[in-house]
Amino acid sequence: MSIDIDRLAKMAAGCEMALRARFDALDGLQAELDALDGQTCTGREWWRDRDHPTKTPKLYILHSIDTACPLHGEPSPGKRLRCYVGSDPAKIDEARAAMAREKKRRDLERELSRLRGGLASCGYHLQSFYGLLGYTVGEDGQARPR
Repeated sequence: MSIDIDRLAKMAAGCEMALRARFDALDGLQAELDALDGQTCTGREWWRDRDHPTKTPKLYILHSIDTACPLHGEPSPGKRLRCYVGSDPAKIDEARAAMAREKKRRDLERELSRLRGGLASCGYHLQSFYGLLGYTVGEDGQARPR
């Protein structure tokens, strides 16, 4: 098996660019997540009088027991938040948008976790890479012969 030193060198040189791109993506996702701070709703829709033939349906937002909501606050211990929205279409759209932002926040957190895990794995594999070449990597990130 022949070893192509130029190809190996190009792959090693490309590592820094790829890592920087991942860190930039991480920063971008974190900025998106920060922009959602306090603007999301962790509740779900619950309609009152939705099936009643003569009453106007009214929307409530129900939250899980003992679950705080960035938009609606903290429940009493052992209780749940129940927020009245009503039947105004603008308020309903606003509530639904806040719940959609919560879904987006959770998706962003999953993506951040995936990226962080990938970067941690890269760190492990880079350490192994240097180990195979007979080097150790110090806390400063510099490779030194063993």
